[in-house]
Formats: sequence, C-alpha cells, structure tokens
Amino acid sequence: MAKKSYKDTSEIKVTKKIIDQVIGQDTAVKIMKKAAMQRRHVLLIGEPGTGKSMLGLGLAEMLPKQSLRDILSLPNPNDENQPKIRTMAAGQGRELVTKAKTQNLSMFKYQNIIMLVIAFGVTLLPYYFWTQGKISDIIFAASMITSTVFIIGVMFMINFSKKMNKKTSSPKVIVDNYGKKNAPFFDATGAHAGALLGDVLHDPFQSFLYSSILKSISKKGRENLQINALDKYWHKSYIHKEHKKDRNYEAVFLPKNELRVLGNKNNLVAPVEVLSSNRYDYEGEMIKLKTGNRELIVTPEHKVAVQRNGKTEYIEANKLKENDIIFSVDDDTIIDEQDIINTYNAKQQKQCKLYNKYLDIKKQNPSWGYKRIAKAMGQKYGKTRWWHSGKHKPIPVQTVEWLKQRNLIPLTYDNPNLTKIAKMLGATFGDGGIFENLNGIFLSSKEKCNVEEFGNDLETIFGLDKRENSRIIEGGEFGHSWCYQNTNRKIIRLFKALGSPIGKKTSQNLVLPPWIYANEITQKEFFASFLGSEAGIPKVHTQKNRLNTFDIAITGEKGLKEDRINLLNEIKNYLESQQIVTGKIIRRKVKTKYSNKGSYLYRLLISTTFDNLIKFSRNCKINYCNYKKHKLTESINQFREIKKKKYHELISRGYGAEHAMKTLNLTPRALYEILNNTEYIIKESAYA
Repeated sequence: MAKKSYKDTSEIKVTKKIIDQVIGQDTAVKIMKKAAMQRRHVLLIGEPGTGKSMLGLGLAEMLPKQSLRDILSLPNPNDENQPKIRTMAAGQGRELVTKAKTQNLSMFKYQNIIMLVIAFGVTLLPYYFWTQGKISDIIFAASMITSTVFIIGVMFMINFSKKMNKKTSSPKVIVDNYGKKNAPFFDATGAHAGALLGDVLHDPFQSFLYSSILKSISKKGRENLQINALDKYWHKSYIHKEHKKDRNYEAVFLPKNELRVLGNKNNLVAPVEVLSSNRYDYEGEMIKLKTGNRELIVTPEHKVAVQRNGKTEYIEANKLKENDIIFSVDDDTIIDEQDIINTYNAKQQKQCKLYNKYLDIKKQNPSWGYKRIAKAMGQKYGKTRWWHSGKHKPIPVQTVEWLKQRNLIPLTYDNPNLTKIAKMLGATFGDGGIFENLNGIFLSSKEKCNVEEFGNDLETIFGLDKRENSRIIEGGEFGHSWCYQNTNRKIIRLFKALGSPIGKKTSQNLVLPPWIYANEITQKEFFASFLGSEAGIPKVHTQKNRLNTFDIAITGEKGLKEDRINLLNEIKNYLESQQIVTGKIIRRKVKTKYSNKGSYLYRLLISTTFDNLIKFSRNCKINYCNYKKHKLTESINQFREIKKKKYHELISRGYGAEHAMKTLNLTPRALYEILNNTEYIIKESAYA
C-alpha cells in the first residue's frame, strides 16, 4: 500500500464501524497482549464499569518480574530542592537506605562519648586544684557553676545532634517493589467520578421533584416538572440507557446540561445537574406525604427535605414527625396572603383567623346580622359590628388587600415585576435592608444615582407616585453618601415575607431565599445587586504587572462562621455556574466599635486572570453601583493594554506566541481579544 502524507489528523478518514464498536472482552485482552509485546501505548476510553481497569491490571501482571525497578531519591549537595533520582533492581532500594542510615549513625557513634568525657574532665579539674589549695573557695564555686552550665550545654548539643541526625539527608524510596511479583497498577478512575457517572444510582423516586427538589431550571427559564417529567428521556434515541432483568430495572443517563433542578449543593439550595434517573418494580408499603394541595408517594427509606429548628435536614420518610415542615411549593406561587399574615405578631394573626371565620359564617348564612354571627363565634358584638360595616379590618388583611390591588399577592413566577423584586431583594442583603422596627426599607450608596434607581424600581413595582412615603437623605460617617428610605409598611411586609433580612445583618443568619433560582433572570438580578454592594473591585497594581485582589466580602459576629461560609459557598456556586473561577474563603478578625462580641471578615477570592475578567464582564451584572461598573471596566481595559504591550515585547525578543501566552497566563481566546482591541464594558442592564 502506498504511503500517504497528511497535514494534520483531520485529513485522516475514520470508518464509522470503529466508533462505538463492541469487540468483546477476549478480543480486548488479545489487543492488550499484542500492545504489550510491541511496547506500545494503549488509551482506554469508556464509562466506569466497562473493564478498563481490569485490562490495565492484566497488562501490569504480564510484565516480567526481572523488569521491576526501585526508584530512589538521593540528596543533592549542590541543590537540596532538586534531589537526584536513581533506579536499581527491585528490592535493592531498601538495602541501600538501610546502609546509608547505618553509616550516618556510626559517624557520630563515639563523638557523644568523647564529648561527655571531656565535659566531666573539665568539671573535675577545678575540684582537684581546690583540694590542693591552689585556688580559693570563691573561684572553686564559680568554676563549679561554670562547669554545670557547660555540662548542660553539652547535653543539649547531644540531644540536638540526635534530632539533626533524624533529618540528615539519606536516600528515600519513591517506588518500592520489595517482595512484589507483579508491576504496580494504580486505578485513577476515582470513586466520586464513578458515582457521578452512574455507578451508584439513586432511589427512583428521587427523580420526582417535589420532595427535596423545589423548582426545575432549564435554559429557557422556569419549567415545572410533573411526576412523569422524565418520561420523555426514556424514548429518545440519543440517550444512553441500561436495562437489567432484576426487578425490571431501567436507568437513563442524560447528556451534559440537558436538565438542571434545584437541589442540595454544598449543603445549600442551588441549581444542580440531573445526571441520571432510574426506575424498577417495587413491592411493599409506600408512604404518602401531603403538602397543601400536593401529594407525594415515596418508599419508606426515601429521604425528604424538612425544616427543623431553622435548618434543612434530610430525613427518611418513615422517620418523619407530625409537625415536620416539608420543603414544597405550589406550581406557580412564591408567597400568598398567609405568608404576609405570618409576618405579623401572634395577636394580629389571631385577629385574621377570627376575621376569616366571620367571613365563612357570613358566606354560609347571608341573612345573619353581626350579633348572631358574634354569638356563633363566641365574640363580642363590637368586633363583628365594625367588620359587618366593612370597617376596621385587621391590619394584615388590609395589607393583603393593598398588595392584591397591585397584583402582588399571590406572587407568582410569571409576575412581570418579579425581576425587579429580585433585583431589590439582592440589595437588601448588601448595602440595603429593612429597619429593625420595620419603619422603612432603604439602600445606601456613595452615588445618588444608585439610590434614585432603587427608588424608581420600588415605585414601579408598587405603582407609587414619585417620592411617595420616601425620602433621600445625605450623610455618611466615613464620607459622603446617600440613603433612600421608604416608610410604607405594606411594602416592607412583602419583602419580609420574601426573605429580606431585618435589622442588623452582621449579627444574624443570612439565608438566601430559594425562589430566586426560579429562572436565570431572577437569579442573575439578585446576585447582581448583591455584587454591587459586597464585591471588591480590583485595580491595576502600581507595578503594572497584575491586578489587586478581586473578592466578595461579608462580615459577621462571633458564632456566625458556619452561616457566613455557607452564604459565600452559595455565591461561589452561582459564580461558577456563570463560568467564573473562584478561590478559597478566608477569615480574619476585624475591629469594630459596633460589636462587643468581635466581628470577622469573610472573603471569597475571585481569580484575576484576564480570561476570568472577560467572563465576568460578559456573564455577570452589577446593580445599584455605577462606580464599581466603571472601575471594573477601566481595570479590565488597562490590564488588556498591559498584556498587549508585554506580548509584543516578548515577540520582538524572539519568543513564540505559545511561550508568550504561557508567560502572560493567557489562553488563545484571551490573546485574540487582546490583539483585536476588544473593549469591555460591564453591562448596565442585561434585560432591558
């Protein structure tokens, strides 16, 4: 056959028969043996459980015993950071190390004895001269004290030398084949990787989302999944499936990024990818769970997300208690009128129950007067008389009616104002918030335009007149700042029901509401407002060779470590879902005159590589903080010019593009952006 030349591998034609060809275990073993005889490399590709590791282990067993080698690391007297590597026949490595240690010990074997003899000799010498009367008592006493100190010093040196001997440079065995008959084989599959790809599948009922999973998320936005939501994947030809006769077991493996749902990630509610689903025949008792108008039937061992003592726990269904609160939501509702009523105290909630009871009796008996209704309720006439005339309704009821008039109760996932609500809610977790006495909702900023934007959003959502129940005040203890405040308590009750923190945030737990993950837009707007408050924007270092720290920082008093780390992990999950590379979370104590318990600063570090800054500028937003947007835009463009200049300098000195990219920590995509002078501007609004 005539030889052919190719410019690159793309010109090589690959027959379709090779792709996904099942050759069988016996044939595979023959291929491995042939490759071993010819000393060729074999690349094993496939899902966990197909036998790749077994073939590799078999190949290792076929290697001849005489070819096994020990690998040793020997000290390098010229450079201790670059030890010398030596190979020898299997089993000889241990012998060499033993000989080296023996020589090190014999080197100092008699040295310690000689030192002790000299020390005692020096000590006894003054005593001899004193007995002969050649030295006075004072000199003898001074000599004895000096001799004692000398002996202590000698003993210290002996012990110190023993410790040093332990650290003396002796050979170390890196690969030890002593007593082994076969070549070592290391399986690098990884237990976690195998589990993710379906080695260990889930309870089939975990595919049905209404227990530990709240809402589904797809690329198109929010999508409710019913009990048969995953059925469509069982009929698609491109989906990988498995079937076993035992209990009619079936499993389906979804492609990457096919479906995402809200689940548990790092002990937080966050979007997670659905990797697989399975089903099989089950015989036995089932447990029916009821949450409002929804029912869920599960196996007894199925774990369900419940809220206990303010924390999320996963409890087996057969261990649930009567008062456990199961995580579940209606198809479309985020909060309803009962959620608003629950923001009031027990006395007001009791009044609402009485009022609802009054309405029920009146509806069933339209001809009854207020006295007869009061008698049926066991209440005084004065209470039902005002309600009968449509006056003095309970305050929570008035709040609900006011919000209903503005189509905000019940608040559903398709509400046109939900995006702005998520945007404002994110600000209340940062530089905004609600006063502890519920007298106002506010946002503070060094720029007046930011608080004005906050006010405009609030007025748009609730249909208020310009500056109705609101004001903008100027102040700031550490410099010039502005603060928007609105005192409408009906607005405040809505944000309280939605999960906004109340009062001093540094002394309380901060839990992000799960509903913000309803779709990509609400999620992005919420975190954009949080970033606008808490993100520390980097600038070019004075040395013009890097950027300063890029991070997200929050504070918390003593005892809130777990809460703050959980919060930053949730933010980390969001940033990583936007392809932003993050680093570790660090903690340090800070001084503040506002706390007697002591406060700590928690920082989530963000990578400052040029690639990461590009992704942040394109995938993330910053709300209610124009100066941070401008600062980040300026930093990115300055950094781009610095990288561009250094790249041209390296090229002019004769280095290749690949070396220059490696030196400057650039990817080909980043280099393309730099050389084409792409301008980066942080989004003003991604969803106009």
